[in-house]
Amino acid sequence: MFRKLFVDRRSLLRGAGVSLALPLLEAMQSKSVVSAVAKSNASPVRLAWVFFPNGTHTDRWLSTQDGDSWKVTPSLEPLKELRTDISILRGLAQVNARPHGDGPGDHARSAAAFLTGAHPVKTVGSRIRVGKSIDQVLADAYGLNTRLPSIELGTEKGRNAGSCDSGYACAYSSSISWRSDTQPMGKEIEPRQAFERLFGTPSSAGLDTAKRLAMRTSILDSVQQSRESLLKKLGLDDQKKMDEYFSSIREVETRLEKASQPVDLGDPKTIESFDNPADFGEQIRLMYDLMVLAFRTDTTRIATFMVANEGSNRSFPMIDIKEGHHQLSHHQNKKDSYEKVAKIDRYYCEQFAYFIKRLKETKDGESSLLDNSLVVYGGAISDGNRHDHHDLPVLLAGRGGGKIASGHFHEFEKDTPLNNLYLKMANCCGIGLPELGDSTGPLEL
Repeated sequence: MFRKLFVDRRSLLRGAGVSLALPLLEAMQSKSVVSAVAKSNASPVRLAWVFFPNGTHTDRWLSTQDGDSWKVTPSLEPLKELRTDISILRGLAQVNARPHGDGPGDHARSAAAFLTGAHPVKTVGSRIRVGKSIDQVLADAYGLNTRLPSIELGTEKGRNAGSCDSGYACAYSSSISWRSDTQPMGKEIEPRQAFERLFGTPSSAGLDTAKRLAMRTSILDSVQQSRESLLKKLGLDDQKKMDEYFSSIREVETRLEKASQPVDLGDPKTIESFDNPADFGEQIRLMYDLMVLAFRTDTTRIATFMVANEGSNRSFPMIDIKEGHHQLSHHQNKKDSYEKVAKIDRYYCEQFAYFIKRLKETKDGESSLLDNSLVVYGGAISDGNRHDHHDLPVLLAGRGGGKIASGHFHEFEKDTPLNNLYLKMANCCGIGLPELGDSTGPLEL
């Protein structure tokens, strides 16, 4: 009698120096005779925090209530088709990003307090101190069920030494994820390196990885033997799902290969990495795609992504903005500068909409990855000119496995701690946190 194969949820395809996690398959849900096992294979909740810098053009960004939903403002217009999947949260604050007697340095405090709710010590030396961030708290309690407890992504380099904002150490401006109150988490800023970290193994580091990349060998080629062995044992539906999964990986690899090619600038200089990408939007979208793959395979359930460091002065020639973002954020109510800030806000929102659409269209058991995720999008500065840290631009995408109703407008009492949202997110993962930073209790959503 034929016995249907049961595949453990944590199974990996292995090959020469690499391992590849699998998407959720029907074969992973076939042991219904044991309820505990069936429950353990239920889709987990994934958590992501996407941070953008320098505040917003508040008149164009901040939304208001529109019936049972929220008003689509000009900056949020790219999310119009996703209104039922996203909730607007007004009234939240990170009061520990305020000076509290320390003077200037709002950008450094904004990033440092965003996921910690703690006030950073103003120093450029070794005495950096802020607090443990929510992603790392959950990495210890929830992320141990996956190969990587968490993944930290960005687009700009960070450094711990030196001052980057009015006497604050650079670590504060370039980090939102903190392993401890004195240890910022390093972030991957090159998509290829992030790909290797997610889907490689310790044995694939160093020379082995360099050789494989030099030969442009696909990770799928490396696991070909175990891949073929598994496909022979799966049902037709699972085989189709695996083919779609492999195709998505191949697509990302192809884009990474293309994006990693040197760019001829007409002089001896070339761009050989994403430190100064020729296409910033593609860098962001690749990072989003890698987060989708990581969540889809349950390689990790926790991710943070800084689309730029706080105080970033990046220009945006792709949308005809030559001035730096930070420079423009100090607009002093000049219409031209104010309008350019709004244009940057919308650009970042367009990339975020791409991410949410990818999560929504990716199957995860009987639902979608977006249904089983909670994604925070925002920052700890509202208006970049005023450097205010209340009524923050924050939205929440996803339903947390059905634990949160999406598509609503929520307005909370002024200065409600942003960390209250993080306590609620932890609850949706089955983790009861008594407090985090300046929290006062989980948000009611």
